[in-house]
Amino acid sequence: MSDSLTTSSVLDTIPFGACPIGGVATGGQPGPEAWAELARAGVRTVVDLRLPEEPRGHDEPAAVRAAGLEYVALPMSQATLTDATFDQFRAIMRDAARRPIFVHCATSNRVGALLLPYYALDLHHGLSDAVQLAQRSGLRSPELTNMAIDYVHRHTGA
Repeated sequence: MSDSLTTSSVLDTIPFGACPIGGVATGGQPGPEAWAELARAGVRTVVDLRLPEEPRGHDEPAAVRAAGLEYVALPMSQATLTDATFDQFRAIMRDAARRPIFVHCATSNRVGALLLPYYALDLHHGLSDAVQLAQRSGLRSPELTNMAIDYVHRHTGA
């Protein structure tokens, strides 16, 4: 990730905005003005974890694309979270051509949950460190934490 995004004030304008690791920015729902700022800061791809019926206040896919960014919808909730969702998200995160990447939901809670297995299984952080990174990425829900840890346990060594 460019140093400009790490130090960029654009993350200060996004609810729960963070840059937990190089190449990855996280946050809650950005406003319509944030997409151009994220593009100027070096972001290439936006991953939206919000369900279609969740209000955004603007046409996010159009605004993201108008800013010159790739838009990837991976809608999920705690009720719909499956191994396939974790698998698809990990594949997106492993694709270096998509970096720098910005991942968001409403409050960054789901973001942290999906990143926890990526940190543990793909970046090879110990589980305790992966949980801490996920929390820095927005994870607050004990239920989502348990789902992500369960996924890690079932996929360790796979």
